[in-house]
Amino acid sequence: MAAACAFQALPPPIIDLTLRYLLELPTEIPSFSLFTIPNSNDEVKPLYHTCRAWRATALALMFARCKIVLSDSIEFTFNLNETNPRITTCLGSHLTEYVKTIAMTIDYASIANGSVLSRLENTYYMLNFANALSLMTDIHIADTSFTGGLELSGIAERTIQRIKDMMPSLNNIQIRAHDDAPSRDCAQYRQLHTLVRGLTRTPLSSHLWLGHPCKQYIIEDCAAVCNLTALTCVWDANCASLARIMHTNADSLLELRIVFASFTRLEQLVIDVRGNPVIYTHLATLVFSEKGADPMVYLPVLEMITPFPRLKVFRSLTKYPFGDDTVFRGNNSSLEDLYLMADYKIIKMLSGHGVFARGRLKSLRKLMVADCIVEIDNVDAVIDTYMVIIGNVLPGLQQLRAIDADISDALIATLTGKVQYENLQLLSLYCTFLTLTDIVRLLKSLPNLRILANRISGLGTDFRKANALGIAGVLRTQYNPLNRSFKRWHITNTAHFPENFVIASILLIADVCPCLESILLNSQTADAAMQTFKKLVGSKLYADCKDRFTVLLSHASKRPTIHIKRVYRPSGATAT
Repeated sequence: MAAACAFQALPPPIIDLTLRYLLELPTEIPSFSLFTIPNSNDEVKPLYHTCRAWRATALALMFARCKIVLSDSIEFTFNLNETNPRITTCLGSHLTEYVKTIAMTIDYASIANGSVLSRLENTYYMLNFANALSLMTDIHIADTSFTGGLELSGIAERTIQRIKDMMPSLNNIQIRAHDDAPSRDCAQYRQLHTLVRGLTRTPLSSHLWLGHPCKQYIIEDCAAVCNLTALTCVWDANCASLARIMHTNADSLLELRIVFASFTRLEQLVIDVRGNPVIYTHLATLVFSEKGADPMVYLPVLEMITPFPRLKVFRSLTKYPFGDDTVFRGNNSSLEDLYLMADYKIIKMLSGHGVFARGRLKSLRKLMVADCIVEIDNVDAVIDTYMVIIGNVLPGLQQLRAIDADISDALIATLTGKVQYENLQLLSLYCTFLTLTDIVRLLKSLPNLRILANRISGLGTDFRKANALGIAGVLRTQYNPLNRSFKRWHITNTAHFPENFVIASILLIADVCPCLESILLNSQTADAAMQTFKKLVGSKLYADCKDRFTVLLSHASKRPTIHIKRVYRPSGATAT
């Protein structure tokens, strides 16, 4: 009790950092995350019933990623998590003060009938948005029947001013512009044009999202925006205008996300109209993806250009489109997170430029590789190349994800070799079938592994001739404890779900990994998970284990989860 009181007396920032560490939450949550942070609300909820100091911190953690979506009704939509369906509710101001993001949709109808202002004014008196930091605006410029006779003048200006009045802590506005209007001469366009220009010219405008298709005049409206910290856009026929926005904000951009509808004139991303190199001085996150573009287009070699000197996160969700190491130049000491979709030809090209040389990517902590082997004759040589590359960066890695199952056997052999990779905390082999033998070897070789994702196929060579009870005896005598860090296991089987092997693997690993807390199963196997759980608790193997732990099945999260609850007894106590 005294310890709890002492903890309650700590300053709120210390309590916040402590709870984040215990719940494995990031100390900072980015405005846009490619991979959704796991929903830990089930773990947070008990904390706000503990004491007043814990309650305030727990509520702030719960609401860190939620947003309120204003609608025409007095009720509003409340998103607790991006992965959850929207829930319509009426939260009191005592909770909305924790909400950091407000979202609203603006189109011609809402401008014409004044509902934009009414939405803001209705909620202004009901809810507390004083602590809101971010406003997400979806602006739709579409052609609708215009009957005339409506007084539109001044609504856009009053809307902007009202936003500033009701959200005094607002420090950024995210603008998503959707354009379906046939003409910039229509009345609805003119009013929304005023709103877009007003929002992009306020110093608060920090994140600009330009949809596809996005007409040239909308991009021109946004051309004057400066000091952007984040830009999301589609690289298409209007790439020259988009490039000008990027060049104007090259010194302030922190995040740049490009969806390629075409790879033409890609050199304009890093070279301006005068032929001078463009340096994105502070850019930390660069994400490439594609939508119908031909990925087999490469830039010419652009020597002596270092456009991204402080890049920390690079994710190429399409084939790496450059013909050289342009993206990787100058950021050897800053690049921390790399997702690379690249076949052998691209990897060979990057290796030729020394990108993956041992010791070059000094700060790399997260690596994800995909689409490694495609129509290659000499598969063994390709696998060897990949193992050399992964081996060069493994010593510093904390997270490794490999989506291509072709390299899985060689990767497991590398990870379970003579060298122990003590930094690795997360290993995701989402599409790879592993046997119990493979899993035991991995957990033994990776002493600090906390999270593992894989598919289960069988017991493997080490345990093939023994039954489950016999294996349990071997594990307890030779491998107990097997791994003291292992906490979360994702079993990713979908159609192929070998029930008996899954049951045996769960119970055997839980018995020799004292920190294992949860086993997540795929949502596609929800019915199989229920049947598996019923058989699990009725098995002889569980009867032999339940004096040490119990298992509980939960459907509260997106995936069925089996929780492991340890049974702790005072010294000398015996099971009844």
